[in-house]
Amino acid sequence: MASFPRAAMLAQALRTPLIPVFYHVEAAQARQVLSACYEGGVRVYEYTNRGPQALAIFTELQRFVEAEYPDLLLGAGTIFQAADAEKFIAAGADFIVSPVISAAVAAVCQRHNLAWLPGAFTVNEIFQAMEMGADIVKIFPASMITPAYIRTLRGPLPEVPLLVSGGVTPEPAALAEWFRAGASCVSIGSQLLPPVGAAGLAAHVAELLRGIKNATLV
Repeated sequence: MASFPRAAMLAQALRTPLIPVFYHVEAAQARQVLSACYEGGVRVYEYTNRGPQALAIFTELQRFVEAEYPDLLLGAGTIFQAADAEKFIAAGADFIVSPVISAAVAAVCQRHNLAWLPGAFTVNEIFQAMEMGADIVKIFPASMITPAYIRTLRGPLPEVPLLVSGGVTPEPAALAEWFRAGASCVSIGSQLLPPVGAAGLAAHVAELLRGIKNATLV
């Protein structure tokens, strides 16, 4: 079962606000990428439910994390159904990420005292997600907006933790814009990997986290 209650997940996401999002059909590759991200400073990591082997690989990855990186929060993403949320929570998920707002998934997370991160886009959807118990709201897809949109959301929603996701460019200057606009954290998928794959990933992640820290200190 999970090791971190929902409050711990939110606190850690705010401390290390870069959340990699990754899926691979080979457990060895998944471990390699996760290890590089951890070495670079990541402490919150999302493995996505996007293939028939996702649950089995997640289970193996969670055992690896418990043995090697006990301070890392490993969550399950792309969760649409309550039954899938239950399966990944039983496998040790520390949080659940959904592309949509689902009352059933929200209820599962609340029952297990785990953080729920649903996807939303409009002020109405964000408010609805928070009313259902969202700990962080995922603004998705970020490829359809600019940082100015996040800045506008901060008018009526100054305190809601916002995760910008889906098309975020993994460059220090680009990330700085999102955080200066009011993003609480960002998630980045396969774009995070350098052209040569996992080689150099730890240094790249460390550079991005330094850029985020500098942006939030301005």
